This record gives sequence, structure tokens and C-alpha cells, in this order.
Amino acid sequence: MDSAMRAVNPYQKESAFRRWWRSRTFIQQRMIRMCLSILMMVLCFPLYYLGLFGTVEGPLNPARIGDALAAMDVTQTHVIGFLVAAAIIAATWNWVYNQISLMIGARLTCKRGMDDEGAVCGAAVRRSWAVDRKTGQRVARYVCSLGHKRSEAHFHPVKKGHASHALWAICLGFIVIVLFL
Repeated sequence: MDSAMRAVNPYQKESAFRRWWRSRTFIQQRMIRMCLSILMMVLCFPLYYLGLFGTVEGPLNPARIGDALAAMDVTQTHVIGFLVAAAIIAATWNWVYNQISLMIGARLTCKRGMDDEGAVCGAAVRRSWAVDRKTGQRVARYVCSLGHKRSEAHFHPVKKGHASHALWAICLGFIVIVLFL
């Protein structure tokens, strides 16, 4: 599958971790996965004996956590408000970051064509403002590190990753649990 993906997009580079992982033999990969599974089990045992999963009495037992929150006057509305705020932040953080980056002129690269094959310069640009001679309006000028001057630049937005999508989905799941259970 990866060779097919590289055939579709030959310019896509593999990450250092992916190259390292591919350099391991099958047995080494299985051993690493087994060690990670054992590590997760070792991390979960204390949580089990502290009562987090509800089958053992302990300080992290869900009933005790609920009693402690009730003693601090935390209501269902507070919990739902916190979860809604966390879901909204997880769903929109990259939009806010991209808008701020675009306004300050960050994450921009040069769009000037470098050769006949259609490749672009791609160097980082600096935005400056100038007055257009024809219209008299203030316009942006982008100057790359190689000296190309253009009236436009390419913006590279940050995309939301798996962790952010998982966080807002988990928050919505907990909202449903708090509302209906």
C-alpha cells in the first residue's frame, strides 16, 4: 500500500519514525509492540487497584469522585459546560490558529515558478505593505528569501489531527452520558 501511495505522490517524504520502524525486522516489531502492551498493562494495574474502573473500592472509584464533586458544589450543568467548552476548543483550535497565522503573515511560501516543470520556489516569504501606483490602495507584497517579489503567496494551513478529533468525540460522548445517565 505504501508503495502505491508513493507512486501517487512521489514527493511525499516518510517520517523519521516510519523509516526507523521499517528498518526493524518482523520479530523486532512484534517485540516492541508486546513491550508497549505490557507497559500499558503495568500503567493500568495501579488505576484498577485505586478503583478507577469501579470494581474495587478506592479513592478513584466513580462513586467517590461523584461524592467529592458534589461536596464542592459541582453540578451537572458545570460538567456539561466544561465538556461543551472542551469540545468547542478541540473542534475549532486550528481554525483560530490558521486565521491568526494568516493575519500576521506566518506559514507563507513563495509561489514563483522555478522551472518549466511547474515546480514553485517554496521559500519562506516576508509580507510587507506598499501603495499601488495605479490604484493608490495599500497592497501586500511578498518577498522570499531568494529575492522573488510577488503579489501573492501560498498559505499552509494547520490541519486537525486524530487526537483533536478524538477529544471532541470523547467530549460529546461524555455529554450524552451526563445528560441521559
